[in-house]
Amino acid sequence: MSDIEIENIDTILKNINSGIKGKKLYPVGHPAIAASMTKSYQALSELLKTNNRIFVGMAKNVLVFEETPLMDAEKKLGELIHQINQREIEGIIFEKGLAQKEFFSFIDVLSEENALKGKELQDMMASKNILHISIKSIQKRSILDTYNDAVSAIKEIMNEIRMGKIPQSKEIIRLTDEMTGLVLTNRDAMVGLSMIKNYDNYLFNHSVNVSILSIALAKNMNYQKADMHIVGTGGLLHDVGKTGIAEDIIRKPARLSGEEWETVKQHPVLGSKITEKMDGLTRLVGRIVYEHHMRYDHLGYPHTESTLHPLGMIVTIADAYDALTTLRVYQRPSHPVEAVKVMNNLSGKHFDPNMLKAFVSMLGFYPIGTVVRLSTNNIGIVTKVNPANNLAPTVKIVFGEDGKQIDKPYEIDLSKGSGTHAIVASIDPLTKGFDVGQFFEEEAKSLTL
Repeated sequence: MSDIEIENIDTILKNINSGIKGKKLYPVGHPAIAASMTKSYQALSELLKTNNRIFVGMAKNVLVFEETPLMDAEKKLGELIHQINQREIEGIIFEKGLAQKEFFSFIDVLSEENALKGKELQDMMASKNILHISIKSIQKRSILDTYNDAVSAIKEIMNEIRMGKIPQSKEIIRLTDEMTGLVLTNRDAMVGLSMIKNYDNYLFNHSVNVSILSIALAKNMNYQKADMHIVGTGGLLHDVGKTGIAEDIIRKPARLSGEEWETVKQHPVLGSKITEKMDGLTRLVGRIVYEHHMRYDHLGYPHTESTLHPLGMIVTIADAYDALTTLRVYQRPSHPVEAVKVMNNLSGKHFDPNMLKAFVSMLGFYPIGTVVRLSTNNIGIVTKVNPANNLAPTVKIVFGEDGKQIDKPYEIDLSKGSGTHAIVASIDPLTKGFDVGQFFEEEAKSLTL
């Protein structure tokens, strides 16, 4: 921009800032306020003679005027920035035809102590006939949005592979980074989301669940964030090789023939070849995909005598746990406590004993998603693990003492209190007609990034 345009920007924003401050310092109608607002309006009107619209907003915590970032704006425009942030405004759009009365009314709205947001803010502006200024509010994403985006991304990737394309990795990398951040900040909620099981979209949900569980296990084992990102990516892509296998084999409801089983066993090899062709992925992702069925005792597939990579063995554990807890055409789902017992019996065979121990420790004696009966006869679902006491997690009560589902579930931290509430048994949610995945979906909608 030219010096004149930068001078205009300075005039517009400084005087808006002064107008907002003035409304808090001076009585209504004070000439100092009117003077600032008039200067700002006149400069803005001049720009709108040659521009249909002018955008002012925030981008990565920096105030932006059109495409010009104002790096030191916090010092000079602190009040304006405060009001924008307080109202969760991403952008303000001034449009050609803006009248002075509208502009003044808008400054009044920004100056009010009652910091309206979103639709309420837009409704207030409409009620004051502010027609040539519009607000773009920050769209808050829930952790469920991230989960669903990851499901859609892996579905799109697999569809592209089936059409003979090598997919782009940009979206996978972005979503894995987002999921890694969420596991670091809200691990219990993310592990809860891994209880979402979609029979029709099994392969896609399973891939996302394995990614979440892999990241969580890597975190529990104190891996660096970069390794967590790699294992999360490997988890997301671990089954992409199944796109090279006929769907009637993948979805077959009966036991596979010997020939069909040998075909299925090719999917780690096929998957690793695909990931190695995807731009932007480290070769370690391909190795994770290649090794995730090799087993700790090397009796899995494809056969190898080489040392297995630890990140691949993390995905092996996450893959098995999610598969065990999912309804399949040939298998009823195990509830989390049963799944852990099955896996413990395979320690040293399928799974690295130390790694499995870390996984079980992370899950707790009653893993997140376990439906439990309490000593009070209430039934609840485990929503948080208590590392200090595996037998006393946080439980959300969903059925009352009379066995009826309650309208407003409530949480109890079993590690607190006098022990009047204690878990007496884990139960099969199917006996209560309770959908664990749907429960965590609803919970996640209110948890924003």
